[in-house]
Amino acid sequence: MSNVLFSSESVTSGHPDKLCDAISDAIVDACLSVDPNARVAVETCVKGKEEKGLIVLAGEVSLNGAAPNYESIARKAAAGIGYVSHSIGMDATSPELCDVQVHITTQSKDIAQGVNQDGLDQGAGDQGMMFGYACNETEGYEGLKGRYFPLAAALSQKLTRRLTAVREEGILPWARPDGKSQVTVEYNPDGSISKVHTVVIAIQHDDKLKDKFDGSIDQEQEYVRQQIREHVVEISIPGDLLSDGYKLVVNGTGRFADPWRSLCRCRTYRS
Repeated sequence: MSNVLFSSESVTSGHPDKLCDAISDAIVDACLSVDPNARVAVETCVKGKEEKGLIVLAGEVSLNGAAPNYESIARKAAAGIGYVSHSIGMDATSPELCDVQVHITTQSKDIAQGVNQDGLDQGAGDQGMMFGYACNETEGYEGLKGRYFPLAAALSQKLTRRLTAVREEGILPWARPDGKSQVTVEYNPDGSISKVHTVVIAIQHDDKLKDKFDGSIDQEQEYVRQQIREHVVEISIPGDLLSDGYKLVVNGTGRFADPWRSLCRCRTYRS
């Protein structure tokens, strides 16, 4: 039986998926502060465009009390993540440079009747299915103990948190909010962990970074790779998992520079 490879990925707080999550989550929190029994199903769509950014809020909210200011919540959540400049794709603080469209209504009676029962605390006004598992793969490594996660998933999350930290702390001032990580762990034939086999990082960066290298994109990319190795990967992943050598891919599809032009959406339910 040969060794087995297993991969997991994670995204940074500024990745469009996570940005949408954060905005929807902020709306859930605001609604629950008004009414602890509020039902919230809100989708967020974000789009960076040449002339201005766009945030679209759509969904259904039922609560006893005044509805919160959804536009203000969305702008604050996006700005808190780091989207405060149109040059990186969105300035959520500026009504002139970022539109927020709100399309939130009360919950459909047809959906509500499926879960409403007098005298019962039902929680969510819809249904969903989730699955996962706990294991002890993280428990042998400092900085990971107590997670009880599959190792690849725990390491990929740790990498994206570090990508956010080096940006916010100014360690890598050229880094931008959007990013993603993937970690592949190699297992021995007996199922024990052998090492980290491959680390893949995508990190948005300042478009002017190439000017540091007289416009050379090759030198720019090598610099980004070296900085990510030194300040992110080899700080986040325990050394004994890397000691046998590993493959590092940074922005493998090419430059990932300003501006940001991604489009995605997500949905958050209160349950």
